[in-house]
Amino acid sequence: MPDAPPARPATDDGLDPGRPPRSARRTIGWVAAGTFVVATFAMWLYAFFLFDPGLKVDELADRTFPTAAEPICAAAGARLDQLPPANTAKDALERADVVDQADEILRGMLDQLRSVAPTGDDRVSKGISMWIDDWETYLQDRVEYAAQLRQDPDTRFTETVKANRQISRAIDGFAEVNRMDSCVTPGDVG
Repeated sequence: MPDAPPARPATDDGLDPGRPPRSARRTIGWVAAGTFVVATFAMWLYAFFLFDPGLKVDELADRTFPTAAEPICAAAGARLDQLPPANTAKDALERADVVDQADEILRGMLDQLRSVAPTGDDRVSKGISMWIDDWETYLQDRVEYAAQLRQDPDTRFTETVKANRQISRAIDGFAEVNRMDSCVTPGDVG
């Protein structure tokens, strides 16, 4: 018969001497769980209340332009609302005429926006100028659409693509992040 391994000496409480007592293991578990809960709570507290990420992408710290632009866009929007919806036109020619009328309103809006936009070589001025340029491109897409409608009544409105998306997404994103809600694209043709 083979020799049995030597028995470990028992401790006073009868437990294995290489292992802490059960009460100590339980305390360690509670401390670890409590630390996890406190750390998780602290992380969410920081994320929601203390962390200031600063400005969003494209958000203007100087509110001068957005404050001036919003009423210009709102006035243009009110004029656009007075036009019959382009999609209710009885035929393509009437639809093209309504789009042309809307484009004249938008042209005036862009002229006014350019007049209040800052000029200069700084990042903010360039960003605002790029946004207005995107509007110009979108307006040109609309002009071409109206012209195509007069040739082909089944033509569809298509937008220039910018960064793999319709240009209106860039226009609307800039307007929304700068709280110029009236300066988003009207969506009356597409």
